[in-house]
Amino acid sequence: MRSPHPTMTRSVPTHLAPAEGAGSVTVAFHGDDDVVVSVRGALDAAAVRRATRLLAVADVEGVRHVIVDVVDAPDAPAALRGALDPLRTRLQARGGWLLVEGAPGTPHEPSLLDVFAVYAEATRGAATGVPAPRTVLAG
Repeated sequence: MRSPHPTMTRSVPTHLAPAEGAGSVTVAFHGDDDVVVSVRGALDAAAVRRATRLLAVADVEGVRHVIVDVVDAPDAPAALRGALDPLRTRLQARGGWLLVEGAPGTPHEPSLLDVFAVYAEATRGAATGVPAPRTVLAG
């Protein structure tokens, strides 16, 4: 499936024929290194299997950058986690990355601002002798 033209976009016809309310999965190769997998709607078992196989094909092809667009499929990140986590590891090993666009933030990875806010709240008024923040006046 490698393109002889590195800048050519190849769309692979991988649409599932969705039933009423069912999801669909498509993939597009952009050159030799980039793949976009788009997931739409609710995923049934067949759609999860199809998405998993498409991600495996991208991995075997040796791509380095994979974008999985799940903006319109809220259950996809959880349903595909078994395929996404190992793929992320293999892509990073060859200098690439995986982006899951539309996935909710993971609770075990708080932002730095969240950490500082929790720290400030925990130390405010505590008996540890940590003073409250001071305001420095200019002048």
